Amino acid sequence: MTTSPVHDIDTKYIRQIQQQQIALALITAERDAAVRERDLARARSEASTKLIEGLLASLRPFGFSRKRFLLAIRRAARTVPDQGPDSLQHTVLFDGSNRILGARPLDRTRP
Repeated sequence: MTTSPVHDIDTKYIRQIQQQQIALALITAERDAAVRERDLARARSEASTKLIEGLLASLRPFGFSRKRFLLAIRRAARTVPDQGPDSLQHTVLFDGSNRILGARPLDRTRP
């Protein structure tokens, strides 16, 4: 049984539309991933800036004030949201402050 030329054309256009919808979904997913990555990079950058500002604020003529540094980092951590991409700043602030203060990571022990 042969199909009508109109049916063939309709089927052809339906397939094209389906392929375009798939391509659009892929492009949208790639765009969303890029936006998430951009937001995470911005959050890391902001946290690094806060860490450096805290370090600079804690420098005194005769050395480094651990107390002032901790206060500055705690103040900065209070302003960071607990959810969303900006919450990554908590991790960066924690790891950076441990590096600056010379604390060992929690999962490592002294040999």
